[in-house]
Amino acid sequence: MDASTDNTSEGSTEDDASLKMLNARRILELRKRANSVAAAKQREAELLSKPKKPSAREILVKALVDRGQEVLETAERSYPKEMAVLVPRLADLIKQGKIQTISGGELLQFLRAIGLRVSVQTSISVEEHGKFVTLAEKLKKQE
Repeated sequence: MDASTDNTSEGSTEDDASLKMLNARRILELRKRANSVAAAKQREAELLSKPKKPSAREILVKALVDRGQEVLETAERSYPKEMAVLVPRLADLIKQGKIQTISGGELLQFLRAIGLRVSVQTSISVEEHGKFVTLAEKLKKQE
C-alpha cells in the first residue's frame, strides 16, 4: 500500500505543478491584457489632450459670413483642384490677420475676378403683408 500511496502523491504533485503552471500562464496573460488596455487608454488620453490644429478649410469657414459658406461649397464642387490651392492661401491670409471676415458676395467677386465662374442660385424676395414672397410670385399675382 505504501507504493500505491507514493504513486498518488507523485501524481498529485505533478497535477499541482501543472495547475501552478496554468495559473501562472493565465496571470501572465491577464497582466499583458491589462497592460495593453492601459497603454491604449494612455494613448487615447494623449491624443485628446493635444489641441487639434484646425485645417485650412476650418479657418476659412470661421471667417466666412453671410452666404460665404454656400459660395465656398459651390466653388469646391465646381472647381475642386483650384479650390484645393486657394483655400490654404486664403487661410494663410486670415492667420496673418490681413483678412478678418469674407462675405459671400466678396468671395464670389474674388473667384470671378480670378476666372472661376461660380454660379450661385439667387432669388429676389419682397415683403408683402408681413411675408416674404419671390418677385416672380408677386408679378404673377399682379397679372
